[in-house]
Amino acid sequence: MVTTIQLSEQELSDLKALTKQTDPEAAVRAAMQDYLRYARRLQLKQLSGQVQMQDNWQEMENAELEANHDADRSGGH
Repeated sequence: MVTTIQLSEQELSDLKALTKQTDPEAAVRAAMQDYLRYARRLQLKQLSGQVQMQDNWQEMENAELEANHDADRSGGH
């Protein structure tokens, strides 16, 4: 999809400087990607405290190590 936008010379100059891009299209694309990354991080931050986690990593790690040990003893991998 093609979208045309009008930017002032100052806006374009600032955008190119901040994104370290010399090509206007590359500067707009880089700024858009940075914004999308920022917006996604904000969405993830809003989930903070809403997801319950089980603190069973040690139990899972021990089970994995034991399974690997059993596989080594039986000659399988």
